[in-house]
Amino acid sequence: MKKFAIKGLVALAVVVALCMFFSGTIKTISTAKVKLVTAKSGKLEEQIKLKGTLVFPETEDIVLTGLTGERTVTVKRVRVAKGRLVEKGDVLFEAEVAGYDSAMETLQKECDDAQKQLLDLERKNGELRLKRTEEIWIEAYDALAEARAAQLTARTALEVAARMAGVSLEDGRLPEDVGDEELLAAQEALDAAKAGVESAETRFSSANRLGISEDVVTYVTTSRELEQKLEKAQEDIAELTVLGETAKNVLAPHDGYIVEINVKAGDTLGAQTVAIVMSAEDAKGVMRADTSELTRKIDTGTQVSISRDGGKSVAKKTTDSGTSEEGKPYVDVELSDKDIKSLGGAASLMSAQVDMVASYRAGSSTTLLPVSAVRGTGESRYVYVVNEERNALGEQTLKISKLDVHVLAEVGSTASIEEDLGRQRVAYMEDRAISEGSEVMVYAQ
Repeated sequence: MKKFAIKGLVALAVVVALCMFFSGTIKTISTAKVKLVTAKSGKLEEQIKLKGTLVFPETEDIVLTGLTGERTVTVKRVRVAKGRLVEKGDVLFEAEVAGYDSAMETLQKECDDAQKQLLDLERKNGELRLKRTEEIWIEAYDALAEARAAQLTARTALEVAARMAGVSLEDGRLPEDVGDEELLAAQEALDAAKAGVESAETRFSSANRLGISEDVVTYVTTSRELEQKLEKAQEDIAELTVLGETAKNVLAPHDGYIVEINVKAGDTLGAQTVAIVMSAEDAKGVMRADTSELTRKIDTGTQVSISRDGGKSVAKKTTDSGTSEEGKPYVDVELSDKDIKSLGGAASLMSAQVDMVASYRAGSSTTLLPVSAVRGTGESRYVYVVNEERNALGEQTLKISKLDVHVLAEVGSTASIEEDLGRQRVAYMEDRAISEGSEVMVYAQ
């Protein structure tokens, strides 16, 4: 009987052990396996890919100085190319004044004729001796001519200023209600010039009453006209000579890059023609990237890596931002001459877009989780938070509870969550469906 009891106890122990073994196995088989990740706080980081082109925000127009009226020059040869770095004094292009020889011949003839006429006039009046009264008349004559020229200049200045301001003159004067200081100053200048004419006329009228010989009048007026004609011809000859020499070799006014070339051999340049555009003196080039398609704002000072065709890269920071003439936002990265050279030169950087990568970092910390740990779509997003509990047998178990969250952004495999989850553990990558209250187990390590 005693042996039978012992055998029964042994059998019972075996059965209990088997039950415990199989119950654990069944639980392991039936419970969902998950991975756990502990929520952490940090700033979301992202590598934003951009395309940039070299531009020069500050430029200078190169026009041929000395061109006046209808005079033109013809381009013979362009000595630079777009994107080239030039030094002060380098030849930009060569040109010649159209009809230079014939124009110079005409001006020289006018000068010679005036000189001959003036000499002939002096010869014919060589014995003319001016009295003091006649000298007074000549002085009054010259003063009146100068005063009338000043009045004409002042009247023209007032009319131009008034038209530019949209003001209509009344009998050659400003309306009484005009308060613009610039217009009032122009009116004062005209009034002063008019007073000068009146004074000169009074003086000239008094001189006329002194009794002046007609020969003296003829001599004075003719000599004044010839002197003015001679002076004008000489000035025109000087201007044409300088223009001809300048056009031969048009030089760079300072160091800089060639931004645009608007002429070629055979083209005609007028007074307002912009032949070449180059970067302004001491101005820097910038790599400009269009950011109109981005959802994030790239702040000034953001780290940027610039590379061309997978070659050497240059690490810089954004230096400015703005909006283009087309209304598109952009960011600029200032480049030194050394940077431009290392990236392949200005010509290539201006003609084709270059790869740029901006290292974006959020301004504030948020909760960061793997994207796969955040469930749902649209505005309905949630996570499964893991809680530790003990069952009836005192065993420690893991159960999940649903927690609604707001996703601020997703970058690659990382999601930024608005809610602060502290150091809570989140379940994901389960091997079967789970739901609110499900018991889970961690995958075996």
